Amino acid sequence: MEENKILNTLKNSYGIKSTKLELLRKGGCVSYVVWSENEKFLLKVIPPVFIDTAKQSLDILLYLEQKEFPAPYIVLTKDGLPYVEADKTFLVLFNFIDGHEPDEGEDIEKIGTLVGQLHCIMKDYTGSLPEHGKEFFIERYLNILNKKNYNKYKIKIFREYGDILWKRVENLPRGFCHGDLHRGNLLKTSSGKIYIFDFDTSCFAFPVYDIVTMCNSTNYFVFDESGYQKSKNTYESFLKGYTKLRPLTNVELKAFYDLIAIYHYQLQATIIEINGLDCVNEKFLDKQLDWLIRWCEQCDKESN
Repeated sequence: MEENKILNTLKNSYGIKSTKLELLRKGGCVSYVVWSENEKFLLKVIPPVFIDTAKQSLDILLYLEQKEFPAPYIVLTKDGLPYVEADKTFLVLFNFIDGHEPDEGEDIEKIGTLVGQLHCIMKDYTGSLPEHGKEFFIERYLNILNKKNYNKYKIKIFREYGDILWKRVENLPRGFCHGDLHRGNLLKTSSGKIYIFDFDTSCFAFPVYDIVTMCNSTNYFVFDESGYQKSKNTYESFLKGYTKLRPLTNVELKAFYDLIAIYHYQLQATIIEINGLDCVNEKFLDKQLDWLIRWCEQCDKESN
């Protein structure tokens, strides 16, 4: 969408006369910093393909705002709407939050408390959420490997390990899951307050999966044995804050390491779906398989 059209839309729909529009991030959606006299806003321009997930995210954010949870606040239009539709795109305006990514070591217990608060609040959320099961977490990746004509024997190893992992986690408690709760989706202000962003991938799945994505301190691309202990240390610190609000069952506590492996299936499928089948080659897929095999071996060794 052309910048002049964006500026006119902001003026007509929000009554905001922008003095500057600064490109912040360009990907599936385009984000801008909007400068207006002494105020700053964050603007997201959302293409048609992401509109359904964007509407879901906005509904969650409006709900969290009612609960006074620290997430981005939506600026409503002059007509009281949370978005503007223009040129087949959605424009969503947020109050600008100035901050930086929190520190893993210093802030992890505080982050644990915040995530526990989020999960407790979202228990009463009545909006619809997509339900994610084995198809999403495991099968998508296996289907992609078949489409890429990856080695059938290696696919068999991926499938066998995926079946073992799923059998261990399939009966975990289900509920609201942010779905992409890494530290890049958190922001810490100068006052020390931490905000959670990006609810586009929210779903009905395993709440403990959010804990895993936050506490996973392994190297995704290159296997390193030290990643196990680093992740364990982060996990233990996180739980000091989280369990004050939401205790975990023994089954959830033990699932942490299996869900780190499942994360590789889920994330790799998502990356390839977004960037196309040719974004990874056989060598990369072999490294992923090697990572999972070595992770499995280390987990077995550590548990004995």
